[in-house]
Order: sequence, then C-alpha cells, then structure tokens
Amino acid sequence: MKCPKCQADNPDDAEFCSLCYARFQEALRSTEIDEAARNMRDAHAGARLRCPSCGDLSPLDSQFCLRCGFVFEDLEALMVSAEEVERIGQEAEALKVQEMKSAEVEPTVITPESDGAEVMRGLSDMLGRGMNPRVHARGRNAVTYAMKIIALLGQDARASGNDLRFRVHLISEGSITHLEDVELEIILERL
Repeated sequence: MKCPKCQADNPDDAEFCSLCYARFQEALRSTEIDEAARNMRDAHAGARLRCPSCGDLSPLDSQFCLRCGFVFEDLEALMVSAEEVERIGQEAEALKVQEMKSAEVEPTVITPESDGAEVMRGLSDMLGRGMNPRVHARGRNAVTYAMKIIALLGQDARASGNDLRFRVHLISEGSITHLEDVELEIILERL
C-alpha cells in the first residue's frame, strides 16, 4: 500500500506509514463522492482540485491531495477551472524563470569556512528546480573545497540516474602570481 501523504511503500495490513507515521484509513471517502468526482472530471476537462491544506492542485478524481494527503470531500468548493489552472501554471513558470535569473545574479560563494552540507543542500535544491547554479571560489583552499562539494553532488546525481556537468571560468583579473589570486566561477548543469 502506498502512503497517500509521502508515497512510501508499506505492507497492505499496515495501520500507519512506516516513513511518515500517517494513519491509514480503509475508505478515504464515500462512493457517492467518488461518483461525483468522476462526473465532475467528465464535465470539466482540465479543471483541478485545490487542496485547502497546502494549496497544491490535484486531478478532479483524486481522493486525496497528492502532496500532503488531505482527503477531498467538498469537491465543488475545491474545484479550480481549467482557465485558472492555466493561469496558475503560467505564474509558476514565471516564478521559475525569475528564480533562474536570481540564481544567475547571485552565485554561491564558497570559502574554506563554508558549511559544506548547507552548500550541497542549496546547490542540490537549485539543480532540482531546473536551475543552473553558479559557484564562486577564490584561492587554493576555497577552489579545492568547491571541487570536493561538486564531486559529491556529481556522485549523488549519478546515484539518482542523472549526470552533472560543470563549466569552469577563470574570473581573476590581471596576472596571477600566487594560487590565492585564482578566482573561479563554476556553473553546474544537470543532464
């Protein structure tokens, strides 16, 4: 049985999810509500249900929110028209473009004192949202630390069936007389 809240696999006779501890219910809602959901789906192509708990959109015939597990019962009140769904999608796309622009504007600066786990989480999150984050490192120790973090990100990407590519640009100006003068920009891309 899949958990409606976190999608974890559980034994069929489980009363609670082994991952998120959500309580399982035998019947999420009545057959009348299920029949109404099928009728609404046929009559309102492209419409969705907006979860009152988390705001996410789910198909009209969903018994529960695909994000948080909220059980849908008052379908009429939760229905969002196809036009509204399209508008919400356009707003989400515009927000994604804006986030990508801000990622281009604000590189992640890595120093030898940076928290590697926090940097990895931030870069992984940006990659997961389709962004191509930039990393700046100046000096031998910072560049070495940045490359270690990127290598670990590459291992994580490979383990999840993806590849990570990076491009390196020298952004130091003037002559470089010491390794501490080297400043690099590293742009990450998930393939």
